[in-house]
Amino acid sequence: MSHETDKMIPYQENKNGEINPFDKIISMLNRNNTEYQTIEHEPVYTSAQAESISGLDLSQGVKSLLLKADKTFVLVVLPGDKRIDFNKVKAVTSAKKVRFATKEEVKDIMHCELGACYPIGSFLNLRTVADPSVMENDIVAFNPGVNDKSIILKSQDYVKIASPEIIQIRE
Repeated sequence: MSHETDKMIPYQENKNGEINPFDKIISMLNRNNTEYQTIEHEPVYTSAQAESISGLDLSQGVKSLLLKADKTFVLVVLPGDKRIDFNKVKAVTSAKKVRFATKEEVKDIMHCELGACYPIGSFLNLRTVADPSVMENDIVAFNPGVNDKSIILKSQDYVKIASPEIIQIRE
């Protein structure tokens, strides 16, 4: 893996005050001297599509799902080959009702399109819960707020940068 600072532009909000997640994530990785690799590819919208592009195992790709738990949003992160257990998310969030965020909510909260949600909610003040199985692989790959790029880094570095709560949320 390489540290790709020469290609990256420091994070800034655009003139409309919107967050550019890709720039923000790259800025966080660079500030923390994290080794990572950025791969450019055709747009992908599912974990299975990302697996075919990256050559990595489905379990190494993490999917990030924005959920609405009652009136609060929570970002859940799990390997691409795992399924979410909504009852466990209800228990973790003390919510009566949990659902996937709408396309509009994803755009408003995460500043990206569906299929491009990223596993780092800290710069959005968004509660992030990662399943322990995310750390079972040495590396993880994820879309960084765009569908045509992936970032690959060590799973321990992901945990260091994202600081998610580690709680079992998979089936």
